[in-house]
Amino acid sequence: MKNLWKASAIALAATLAACGGETSANGGAATGSVEADTSRNWVEVVTKTEEGGFQMGNPDAPINIVEFASMTCGHCATFAEESFDPLTENYISQGLVSFEVRNFVRDPLDLSAALLSRCRGAEPFFPLNERLFANQEAMFETIQGADQAQLQALATPEALQSGRTFVGFAEAAGLIDLVGSLGVSDQQARQCLADTAAIQELEEMRNRALNQHNITGTPSFLINGELASGVSSWAQLDARLQEMVQ
Repeated sequence: MKNLWKASAIALAATLAACGGETSANGGAATGSVEADTSRNWVEVVTKTEEGGFQMGNPDAPINIVEFASMTCGHCATFAEESFDPLTENYISQGLVSFEVRNFVRDPLDLSAALLSRCRGAEPFFPLNERLFANQEAMFETIQGADQAQLQALATPEALQSGRTFVGFAEAAGLIDLVGSLGVSDQQARQCLADTAAIQELEEMRNRALNQHNITGTPSFLINGELASGVSSWAQLDARLQEMVQ
């Protein structure tokens, strides 16, 4: 991942504040009638999609939402904090909405956090994702206090090829200890952070977002397969959803 391993600690610090963007389409409308389906607890239905994201909810829901998210994006952390309860309670649990998160990695720290959120597969993904976003400010403070020369050394092709890059960033940001409290053992975390197939999957997911959907900022949303313009916060997405379920 040349765009990631060339990042210096200075570039990383600048990246931490750079997220958000506006999309150019209106988002797809729901097709047919929009009716609730409470035949099961859809919040507990979490699967990995063919595109590599993790989806919560009724796979046949009339409204399908995909969020492209970065673990180092402050707007994404705010969206996660504001959206989870109302999204799950008012829409996903009712069978009206399926919600998928696809990682849009932007830097080595982002990729390290993404690897850990995905480390144990589908079922624990959303709790890990939410906890990592809730820890974002502490993560930034911790890594900004780390040895900057060491971080620069980790962001090199040699470090990446040796498998040290993402383990090193996760250690420097305190993420291995954090996910340890959520059921990811130290050994499992380190294995996930060095998993070349998982790293490649995240790179491919980013490339598809760029090439197929023209994603330029995070968070960005697909609604029924189309980019949604003017939607970068929970309030904006909620307003769009309310229009669609009426």
